[in-house]
Amino acid sequence: MRLSNSDIHFATPPPPKIFTGRDDLVNEGVEIPCRRGQHHLAILGPGGIGKTSLALVISNQPEVQAKFPRFHFLPCDILEDQNGLIQGLIQVLGLKMQEGKSQHDILYDYLQINHNPLLFILDNFETPWNYKDARTDVKHFIEKIADFSCVTLIVTMRGMEGPGDIAWQILGESQIPTLSMEAAREAFYQVSRKIKTEDNSGKIDHLNEQLDCVPLAIRLIAQLAKKISLENLLRRWNELKTKILSESGAQPGKLTNVEFSIELSVRLLDPAAKDLLGALSYLPNGVPNWNQTLSEMLPDVPEPEIKVLQLLDCSLVLEKSEALMMLAPVREYIAARYSISDFFRNQIEIFYVGITELISSNSKPGQDFELHTLNLFKTFSQYQGQGGQEKAALCLQTLGDKYYHVDQYSNAAKFLTEARVKFQNINNEYEAANCLWLMGDIHRVQSRYNEAIAILAEAKSCFEQIRSEEGIAGCLWSLGDIYQMQDKYNEATAALSEARVLFQSIGNQGGAANCLMSQGDIYRMQSKYSEATETLLEARVLYQSVGSQLGTANCLSSLGNIYRMQGKYSEARETLSEARDLFQSIGGQRGTAYCLWNLGDIYRQQSKYNEARETLSEARVVYQSIGDQRGTADCLRTLGQTLEDQNQLDEALSLIHEAYAIYSTINDVRDMGHCLEKSGVIYRKMGQYELAKQAFINALGVFSQLQSTDHYYMGWCLYEFGFLFKDMGEYTEVRKKFQEARDLFASHGELQRYVPMCERALKEMESLAEVAQ
Repeated sequence: MRLSNSDIHFATPPPPKIFTGRDDLVNEGVEIPCRRGQHHLAILGPGGIGKTSLALVISNQPEVQAKFPRFHFLPCDILEDQNGLIQGLIQVLGLKMQEGKSQHDILYDYLQINHNPLLFILDNFETPWNYKDARTDVKHFIEKIADFSCVTLIVTMRGMEGPGDIAWQILGESQIPTLSMEAAREAFYQVSRKIKTEDNSGKIDHLNEQLDCVPLAIRLIAQLAKKISLENLLRRWNELKTKILSESGAQPGKLTNVEFSIELSVRLLDPAAKDLLGALSYLPNGVPNWNQTLSEMLPDVPEPEIKVLQLLDCSLVLEKSEALMMLAPVREYIAARYSISDFFRNQIEIFYVGITELISSNSKPGQDFELHTLNLFKTFSQYQGQGGQEKAALCLQTLGDKYYHVDQYSNAAKFLTEARVKFQNINNEYEAANCLWLMGDIHRVQSRYNEAIAILAEAKSCFEQIRSEEGIAGCLWSLGDIYQMQDKYNEATAALSEARVLFQSIGNQGGAANCLMSQGDIYRMQSKYSEATETLLEARVLYQSVGSQLGTANCLSSLGNIYRMQGKYSEARETLSEARDLFQSIGGQRGTAYCLWNLGDIYRQQSKYNEARETLSEARVVYQSIGDQRGTADCLRTLGQTLEDQNQLDEALSLIHEAYAIYSTINDVRDMGHCLEKSGVIYRKMGQYELAKQAFINALGVFSQLQSTDHYYMGWCLYEFGFLFKDMGEYTEVRKKFQEARDLFASHGELQRYVPMCERALKEMESLAEVAQ
């Protein structure tokens, strides 16, 4: 094969005009060849990840050009072997042929006598490296070139390691990563020239997520966005996948067509490796812990480790956190072109049925359970194996229930929705209703009460039609718990009592315990701490009798909260720590966060502010990770109180307002009142008396609207309102508010310990009034 200068010229791309999100890699790539001495750089990764662009940008940086006045770019994808590489280097160096000398001698003689630093960029080196039987000669060639002291190499190639026995510095420590979402969005905007809007950004992020933020795929689809709306582009991607990822009017090539780029790597595989690749494309999560899992999942793959190494060497699969993964464009193309065989699909189904049966026999899923979520859903939503739709529905239901109990509510809802459809298809009305009840309960724990009530009412109606007392009782308990959180204590008590009677009539001790625990929480919220403690202890005994660790942990956390409210901090810490440890042992994230929030508030009340902020921040992260809005707002409110105690009033007020906004979205009236009362306190401390006065008035108005007045917070609101009037010098109003607070606390036995506090405030006020007169 003879090369002309024009061949190399036209195969050499210009530096990219649009280049985002790679600053750290560029800085690292500049630093390595510019170090003192000789250092060779390898840029590794799958096709379309931006290896060539990185090499061109790095070589055009001022620091690199200062050391290497000229760099020489060699497009190795048009070269086949050692001879092609030598010929290419001679041409980019501009060396003349000499009579009686081979190309090898001309090149090596020049490099031997040259004393100026030379930078060679060997782009797409996988082509000669993998060409037929050329590897040995190519290996010897690049090792010889690297030995010349004047030469520095930058090589780009698909694979896991640089070629030959050369001390390569790997850019980014391993393979080049995909773009961050922010960089991908910016690249899309620059290519498509779309106007930046919140609506556009959401759609663009969704598209980029579908493409796994692969730079080539983003550039090609963004070019389409110049002519096609984002809505139609999303629809076309869902319909055509990688078929749309090509540059209009351009000859298919590795920089203009994603499928062409992928196929270059596929051509290097033997048939068995292609079969394995097809099986891997079926798995959205890839193969977690593949060194152990792959042989269990696909026991009939011959020499699986060798086949995997082939795939890794071609960068068709990546190893990330011990999992075999495929980037989305690669996975979509392979799934369409080299789809999974029925044999491998059956083996995967058998594997995941086994995992699900193991999970159903254990109260806590295995550590790697969540790593398989997408694989599990796809396997059972498209299940074709033994047991048919009934087996698939049962597995989906089992998994949905497990996700529910480890507080992964979005996954739980997804699995349960699919399970319900399959149960309906086989006319299993009971299990279909059961899935619906669990879906309603998911909305309940996420504080989405209106949706929860509607779903639970539908589930209850379904259970009534098939006369399932257990199902009816379960729905009543969930509804009772919702009414409790909405401060509708009469409705809550009625629903819980009815549910408890039904549970007891069918011998369901766990269900009866749930009702007792919810009733205990009602007493707690009414400040009836003695009744609450007694009821919760009774529920705990029932939970322990049926071996329910979750129920036991919930009782302990509620008891710890009561002790906190009573100022019994030692008992509270001990009980909450026990509950937290139990929640953690069973994977209960929501319960763990609740205990952390209570412990954080105890630290606050003990003036241990650093511990309070650390613990509350930890609780907030957990709540946010499971989508619990109420819990997140609770943490924000208490963090605000902590900052207030430290006199950081502006930051405190901001957090209180943020919490109020969340409570408003979930219509949590009581906690909206708490935030208003706390805003009044902060405004008072800031000297903004009119704002403080309005906040207290609004808070009292909110508390008075509750079906069952919250005496604890109403009393504190009146007490703090009194201090506002004291600061304003309005002593008649001061006396009135302190007296109202005192009388409210005195009328409620559990709150009488706050009466002396009000009496002292009244006495101090009288002294001040006398002085003022």
